[in-house]
Parts: sequence; C-alpha cells; structure tokens
Amino acid sequence: MIEAAYQGLLGILEPQAMLLMVSGVLLSSVFAALPGVGVLLILTVVLPFSLSMSPYHAIAFLLGIGAVSNTANTFPSVLIAVPGSAGSQATILDGYPMARKGEAKRAFGAAFMASAVGGVLGAIVLLASLPILRPLVLSFGSPEFFVLVVWGLSAIGVLSGRAPIKGLLAAILGILIATVGVDEKTAIERFSLDTAYLWDGVNVILIGLGLFAVPELIDLAVRRSSIAETEDLGSGLLEGIKDVFRHWWMVVRCSAIGVWVGVLPGLGSSVADWFAYAHAVQTEKNTERFGHGDVRGVIAPESSNNAKEGGALIPTIAFGIPGSTSLAIMLAAFVSVGIHPGSRMLTDQLHLTLAMVWVLVISNLMATSLAMGFAGTFARLSLQPFYVIVPVTLVLCASASFAASYAHEDLYAFLVFSAVGYLMKLFDWPRPPVLVAAVLGFQMETYLWLSIARYDFVWLLRPSVLLLLALVIFTLLLPVIRKRREAKRGDAPAAPPDDPRLRAGNILYTLGFIALLAWGVSVAQEWPLRSALIVYSLAGVGIPLALLQVTLDLLRIRKHLGGAAAETTPGDGSPDVLRRTGEVILWIAALVGGILLIGFHVTLPLFTAGYAFAYGARWRTALLLGALAEGYLYLVFDELLHVLWPEPLLISSWS
Repeated sequence: MIEAAYQGLLGILEPQAMLLMVSGVLLSSVFAALPGVGVLLILTVVLPFSLSMSPYHAIAFLLGIGAVSNTANTFPSVLIAVPGSAGSQATILDGYPMARKGEAKRAFGAAFMASAVGGVLGAIVLLASLPILRPLVLSFGSPEFFVLVVWGLSAIGVLSGRAPIKGLLAAILGILIATVGVDEKTAIERFSLDTAYLWDGVNVILIGLGLFAVPELIDLAVRRSSIAETEDLGSGLLEGIKDVFRHWWMVVRCSAIGVWVGVLPGLGSSVADWFAYAHAVQTEKNTERFGHGDVRGVIAPESSNNAKEGGALIPTIAFGIPGSTSLAIMLAAFVSVGIHPGSRMLTDQLHLTLAMVWVLVISNLMATSLAMGFAGTFARLSLQPFYVIVPVTLVLCASASFAASYAHEDLYAFLVFSAVGYLMKLFDWPRPPVLVAAVLGFQMETYLWLSIARYDFVWLLRPSVLLLLALVIFTLLLPVIRKRREAKRGDAPAAPPDDPRLRAGNILYTLGFIALLAWGVSVAQEWPLRSALIVYSLAGVGIPLALLQVTLDLLRIRKHLGGAAAETTPGDGSPDVLRRTGEVILWIAALVGGILLIGFHVTLPLFTAGYAFAYGARWRTALLLGALAEGYLYLVFDELLHVLWPEPLLISSWS
C-alpha cells in the first residue's frame, strides 16, 4: 500500500500531470461560478482530448475538474441566491442572508474551508473504505434503498421550520413533479400535457432557479438597495475559516454524510447538501437562526458536497457503477485509457486508485486557495446597487434555464416555478422540500415498486429495513424532543406576528393545492395501476393534510377577528411595495417575451442596459452591462456550446 501510494504520488507530481490538474481546477472554478454551465459541460467538451492521454494525465485532468466542481459554485449561491449547480442549493438558505447582513466574506471563508476539509476527508474515507464497502453496498437491495430515500424525505420536517404540515405538503408537491414524464414501468405519459417537452420530466435546475433565485430578486428589486444591508463587509474571511474549526465535529459528520450519499448510486450532489443541512438542523443546539444567516448552515452543506466526490468514487472504482453523472463521463474516459474498474483497481492498478486519492486532496487545496483569493472581490459585489444585480442575475437565470434543454419551453417552465416560488415565499411555505422531493421522487417510486414486486410486503420485516426505519423515526423525533425541552426551559424562539391577510391568501393557495391533487387523481384514472398508484398515494395523504392546514388557518383568522389580544403585523402591502412588485414582474415578463419574440442576442443586452438605465445607472454603465450580457451569451453559448438558437416567433411569423 505504501509503495503504491508513493508511486501514485510521483505520477501525479510529474510536471505535465500537475499542469493538467491545475488547468482542470481553473476551468472548473471559473465555469462553476456561472449558473447553468457547470462541470458536466466542461467534461463533455474536454472528453475527446482526454481519450488520448496516459492514465495519470487523464486522472489528473478529469478528476481535477470534477473534484472541485462544488467549490466555486458557492459564489452565486451566496451573492445572488442562484445555485451554481445542484450541489450548492442548500447553501442559499443561510449564505444569502449572510450576504444581506454584510457577511459575504465570512460565508465565503466558511464555505471554502469547509469544502477543502470535506474534500480531504472524502479522500481519506475513500482510502479507508475500499476493502470493506464493496460487500456492504452489494448487500443492499431495493427495500434498503427505498428506506434510505424515505430517510432523505424525512428531513422535510426539519426544513419546514414552524410549519410541518406545509413542509409535508411541499414534499408531496415535489414528488408529484417527479412523476411528470414517461413512466419507465409502463411507457405511459404522465402529466405531459400532450407535449414532447415533458416526456423526460422537469429539469431540477429549472425548479431551483424558479423557487429560490427569482423570489429573492423580486425582494431585492422591491427594496431597491444592494444585497448587503450594510456597507461594512469587515474582514470576515478569516472569521469564516475559524468557524469551520469551531464546529469541527459537525464538519466531520456532514463530510461522512456526503461520502455515504456519494456511495449510493442515483442520489449524488443533488441531495448530499440537503441531507447534511437537515442533519445539522436536527443535531445542533440553538437552531432558531438556521435559515436567517447562521454560518453553520453554510458549513454543513459545503463540507458534504465535496466529500461526496470521494464517496462517489467508491462504487466507480470497486465495481464500475458511476456514483454520479460526472463520474459516468469520467469512467468512459478512464476505461479508454486503460483504467479498469473492479478488482484490478485494488490489486495491480492500486497505484492508479491511490493517485485518485492524491488528486482529490491536492485539487481541493488548489481550488480553496484560488477561491479564497477572489473571495474579497466577489464579496464586494454584494455592495452593488440593485439595478446592476437584478438585470444581470435575471439574464443568468434566463440563459441557465434555456440551457436545460435548449427549447423555448424551458422559459415557460422557469416562469411557472418562479410564480410558485414567489407565492411560497409570500405565504411562508418552505421551498426546500419541493426541490428535495423532486430529486428523490423518482428513486422513491422505483424502489417502492421493485420492493413490492419482488418481495410483496415481507420486505418490511427485513432486519436491515427495520434498522433503517428506526433511523428514520429517530431523525423525526429528535427535533421534536429538543423543541419540547426548549419550551420547558423557556428557550423556544417566539413565533413571528401573524398577518390575517396573508393567512387568507394562504388558504386560497392551499385550496389550489387540493385542486391540483384532485386533478391529478382524475387524470391518473386512465393509467394502469402501476403508474397511478403513486398519485393515489399522494392524494390520499396530501388532501387530508391540506384540509387540516386550511382548518388551522381559519382558526387563526377567527382568533384574530375574535379579539384584539392577538398580536398582528400588517402585511407589507403598501402602495409602493405593490407597485414595485408589479414593476419587476412586468420586467421579468418582458425579458421572457422579448426572448420568444426577437431572440436572445437582441433581448438580453437590451434588457440589461434598459433596466439599469431606468433605475439610476449612468448610460455608460448601462451600455457596459449590456455589452457584458452579450459577451457572456456569445462566448458561452455560441463559441463554447455551439448552440443552434430557436427562431424567434416574430421573425418566423414574418417569413
């Protein structure tokens, strides 16, 4: 083992291998900071060049790209509440509030150091687990995987804060979204609305952008200020680094969660950060600040998403099952250059396996140093006025949405989820459960059906399933027990003032949810039972829960109307707020409408410059922003992706 480790290190430290690793880290760091681009694009572009490399060079280059893909994507998550990739979504919950409080540097310091530590711990776990994890993972069947997915969805109760029923309803909505598309079991189209666009389901990037980015942009446009509510950014980078070591035990636990999620094929970075965030909320003390700018809410997901890469390599190396989509691309290249997953990776090619461990460690340290160097520059973006941040971010959102499948329908879906996300924020519905459930819904349905088809219901008595179910129950009960203890001690946080007007709107929103489920049941009656069962189950649970939520809201309204003792605060429905909200919604509609009518290359620079100039930017600044939008569009989509743009509707109607 020592000789193989030394041999692997020498292979990676060879000058050309190091140059390729540095190039991979730089490429990954630059493009990870651009929403909608990400690591898959880079790997696809460089794949043809890597097929002629030596094994060490391919490992250094490709793994250097993939291992650090979840480091630089923290920049947009913290600054503009736009997930740089699927692995940085949970960081938004506390990272963006920290930026609003002028703590962007501290958030960056904590995130990057946590990513580095998590990546190194992931490499160590990979090294230690190679001999023992293969039989463990192979012993898992569909029942165990189903209960593991249920454990992930049990985090909904934690992420939903003071509204557990809303959290469950949001999770049901996410699972319902996951059913959209052609059912693999029966080849039945489910909720496709007679359009081929929905045959493959809804892209998770569209859900993330709509639920998280646009509601925060509307809020920023209404406030008409910079992201940071203070101009004093301080020297928080070092403080953020210290935070990681103050909470070292949480970092270790969340890194272990990231490794474990990476080991399980089909989960990956889309949920590793959510699992870690939920674990932190469940197990840490004084959790009332989570979601409002708690640095632990940044450390937990960031330490897990890079550790996930080490875990994902375990099934890839041990038995040729890629632990993530990016590793599936790397695996094709590795096989082409003579790297053979399986028993050979633990015997005569052990030096190549340990070379991968070295790359995980070295590349993570490189990426962290690079990100730290630019943290101060990016943090100053939080001081830019709203008329710079809002149009530029909307341009990034629109282009990232279009990159989902390069169709106009991507923009329609983006608008739909933006409206859903804004209403959820307005009526205080938790948004993370929708995203988590949309990611896990397909796996949950698949594993459940396989378990029933193979074992009937006997699988519920399997010892491994019972053990995992006990873990689920413990996960759900732990925060409840803690809250009761806090209430007895008088430490429980006070509930926010109620707003009867928003409560009435919330009732209408919940009734709309009931109508959606009822419509789903009526449509599902035409399907085979194998396809319809999940919809019936969701409606059977969701409709009673929704009616219970409506009842609770009616009782709260009645309590408010019945006496003046109830503390209330009027919703922010002043004429100025309503007018500004209407304005930004019209701007978003104009952006999408312009793209559909006259195309991206005309609309994006005009929109960026026009918005900036309309709200206070000098004409030179507005023109510069418009030029930057066009430059980004040209370099990324025309030169790098070679996108064939759809013909604008206005031009096609003339022709």
